[in-house]
Amino acid sequence: MRAFSRQCNPATPCSLLNLLMSFSEKEKHFHHLGLSNSSLNWSRHLLMQRSQVTSLFRADALWRKGYTGAKVKMAIFDTRIRADHPHFRNIKERTNWTNEDTLNDNLGHGTFVAGVIAGEDAECLGFAPDTEIYAFRVFTDAQVSYTSWFLDAFNYAIAINMDVLNLSIGGPDYLDLPFVEKVWEITANNIIMVSAIGNDGPLYGTLNNPADQSDVIGVGGIDYSDHIASFSSRGMSTWEIPHGYGRVKPDVVAYGREIMGSKISTGCKQLSGTSVASPVVAGVVCLLLSIIPENRRKEIPDHPTQMIVFFSLPSVARLEWVRRFLSHH
Repeated sequence: MRAFSRQCNPATPCSLLNLLMSFSEKEKHFHHLGLSNSSLNWSRHLLMQRSQVTSLFRADALWRKGYTGAKVKMAIFDTRIRADHPHFRNIKERTNWTNEDTLNDNLGHGTFVAGVIAGEDAECLGFAPDTEIYAFRVFTDAQVSYTSWFLDAFNYAIAINMDVLNLSIGGPDYLDLPFVEKVWEITANNIIMVSAIGNDGPLYGTLNNPADQSDVIGVGGIDYSDHIASFSSRGMSTWEIPHGYGRVKPDVVAYGREIMGSKISTGCKQLSGTSVASPVVAGVVCLLLSIIPENRRKEIPDHPTQMIVFFSLPSVARLEWVRRFLSHH
């Protein structure tokens, strides 16, 4: 059995940010590890707008241009979603990889994550409401999972050609080679994997797997003061240290405190944690991928660092990059 944990902290609330990529304790633009100084007025703005992370990232600027995540295939590995949930307009498929005979989410974690990515309720809007949601149930109601369940689910995600895969879960075992190697296979098939870095901060050396892998976008959390959230894991990738080096993670941070998301059946609630920051990033990735023509999406930079640089560009520069990229290929 693989030791996984949900990367949400129900005791602390969550909120929102403003650009189109980066989250942490309170949703925010995509950042590399560098943190910017926010003005007092901006901090007040964040506090006023924190009920809608999408407004903090100005997702509406792309919505007005007709980009809403359409035809982007989003795999959510979690506790699933109910088929008739009113917050979602495009649930394409729900699959169960556990030993329990149910397709529903009885915990609420998977539903919340999906809401941050693609919810359409006015109180807790997601980033890409037209994204095609593929909900993979890989946890039981007792929050138990096995490596074999993940391997089977990963194989299916590859077979049906997912574009983005979100894992708001993680564990300390970076030596689970079948799991680690399957993650490599996922990313080798041009599936963008986004994963929560963990809630084991503030100590260093607390990175969770698979977010600590070099081919996965590991997402940490920040607060509205642009400080790393105390709960957010951080440090060097310990699996590389025996070879004489390690790399700093997370790759990106985003608001992850008091973020609004969908409840199990209806309504919205707040959660905090890197579990929340990860779908903020995944939602933004889905939204931005919808800018690129469907037949060219697998051609964008496939290394996490390159993707972060691309997605961190101002929207005008990003659109210009896409135009130039398409004109030269």
